[in-house]
Amino acid sequence: MSRFNLKNIMKKINISILLAGFAIAANAQTSKPASDYTQKSNEAVYSKLNFNDNADFEDAKRGFIATVGEGIVRSKNGNTVVNTNDFSFIKGKAPATVNPALWRQGQLNNINGLFKITDGVYQVRGIDAANISFIETKTGYVVIDALTIGETSTAAYELIKKHVANKPILAVIVTHSHGDHYGGLEGLVTTEDIKSGKVKFITPKGFYEEAVSENVLLGNVMRRRAGYQFGLGLERNDHSQVDIGLGKPFLGGGSSSLLQPNFEIEKTGQNLTIDGLELIFQLTPNSEAPAELTLFAPSKKVFFSAEIASHTYHNVLTPRGAKTRDAKAWAGYLDEAIDLFGDKTEFVVPSHTWPVYGHDKGITFLEKQRDLYKYVHDQTVHLANNGLNKDEIAEEIKLPAELAKEWYNRDFYGTVKHNAKATYQFYLGWWDGNPAEYDKLPQIEAAKKYVEWFGGEERAIKKATESYQKGEYRWVAEVLKHVIFANPNNTAAKNLQADAFEQIAYQSESGIWRDLYLSGAKELREGVIVPKNPVNRTAGFLSSLTPEAIFDYLSITVDGNKAGGKDIKLRFIFPELNKNILVYLKNGVLHQSEKRVNEKAEFTLTIPKTKFVQLLSNPETAREILTSEGVSFDGDPFKFRELASVFEQANPYWNIVTP
Repeated sequence: MSRFNLKNIMKKINISILLAGFAIAANAQTSKPASDYTQKSNEAVYSKLNFNDNADFEDAKRGFIATVGEGIVRSKNGNTVVNTNDFSFIKGKAPATVNPALWRQGQLNNINGLFKITDGVYQVRGIDAANISFIETKTGYVVIDALTIGETSTAAYELIKKHVANKPILAVIVTHSHGDHYGGLEGLVTTEDIKSGKVKFITPKGFYEEAVSENVLLGNVMRRRAGYQFGLGLERNDHSQVDIGLGKPFLGGGSSSLLQPNFEIEKTGQNLTIDGLELIFQLTPNSEAPAELTLFAPSKKVFFSAEIASHTYHNVLTPRGAKTRDAKAWAGYLDEAIDLFGDKTEFVVPSHTWPVYGHDKGITFLEKQRDLYKYVHDQTVHLANNGLNKDEIAEEIKLPAELAKEWYNRDFYGTVKHNAKATYQFYLGWWDGNPAEYDKLPQIEAAKKYVEWFGGEERAIKKATESYQKGEYRWVAEVLKHVIFANPNNTAAKNLQADAFEQIAYQSESGIWRDLYLSGAKELREGVIVPKNPVNRTAGFLSSLTPEAIFDYLSITVDGNKAGGKDIKLRFIFPELNKNILVYLKNGVLHQSEKRVNEKAEFTLTIPKTKFVQLLSNPETAREILTSEGVSFDGDPFKFRELASVFEQANPYWNIVTP
């Protein structure tokens, strides 16, 4: 290997997965107050909804036992990873800069700590974006959902050990394939506990594959967009971030991991008994997640609804990006759950927000959540069949009063407008049938044409300013996009669009709509700031993946232009896993196969998986790794370099509101 610079080669295949988002720049243009139009819009909300209804506050506080010390969760080295006090400003009447309904939801989601739901059933809420539930058995605990990071799941476990009983965890059930429900697993149990079977790690069928698909293959783009959706670069105050609707956005630090389950639920009605505790499962694939389940504990009369029922309308297509969900199936699963468990249910416990107490109240909650998803689905299809496109449908659909009046059906997270468009896309795709929309000019080229037709940038900004003064913020945002994409150096256009984004955010009932508009405003004013020392989480993340999943990720880093015309075959042998994988590049595509064991490769690398991960995440130690014990290679090393040359690491800080 001395014939070439190994370090440079390994840099080519460094697939560092960086924490996306953006840093906060100092001394930027400050936020603006709520305009008269925004103040009137927000004040009108008080007459539309029953703000004297305190039932949610009573339920959210019910069974409170204790919370984490000083409201703070720290890492092992003492760094603060969660500070619930960040949102202590959310009290009293809503300020003019926040939709009053969202302000109320933010107050409810501020209620945090350990709560007793019924005998033997507990939940920790408000110290992470999601909830973690504990069912006490004779000798231990069955845990439902493991939160986002190990630090918060550990803090939750410490609370229940201190205030209920110091017992071991016997099983962890992860309801679905989203990171805020499995990332904190190693804060509860060890990898060895799961590998050995000492602790059952139970998931719905297909969980691991879907988690890899969402967080590895599309991880870079989703994390960048999640920076907008969850407001990762926003301050926390009444002009900025308030709530995400489902809970608090504690997503900026700590350690997370993805482990393979040792037990999968394969069908609805499947029973499992753990230490005398009977559980009955319902599979709900392609609802809120591609792989998801709910469960019922008969002896406790508790239905754990995962994320198919919460105190908010959810997303049929999340703004950060994901596979579009099947709203019809979603409603069908809620109906099925009522049939399966409804007559025995006294408590409905979601994976976000707070529980619903009482049989009648719980069934009404499930029925109206069911009808919310079904109504928007059915009306979207109905209007599409009458010739309306997705944008027209989104403006047309209004919920009937019996659904809209329920606080848990409000647009705190997902929205009617967004989900109508998502349902249209689910069935009909992105095109609305009009040929003028089919092969449009790219954004930058079109923007230049628009500005020319407007009569130049100055005239466009003058007209946009007049529209802004009339409260036409959506139109201002749309028009100025063309000016900015034609000339990203036009500061006046960027500042005015930022002002429009801000007023839209102030009026938004949805926490994540507010976040994404305010994130756009911040980036327009400050630009995309790349951290000086971005976090490299490659080793920790890759170590939890199978070799096949790693090669799947590598395949989407291939630059097709560079790969064209190349034909390369490499073999990777992982002896401790008994895996022999042929990796080959052909027709611009990277493939892998364990079946072609006799096919000749041009270069073969035998290496333990742990050292392979080190090789990918720390290329500067390549020579040391490849000459270490247990590692050998054979064949033409220049083929290794040739393959490395086609990989292109994704940029996690690409522009969104500017070209």
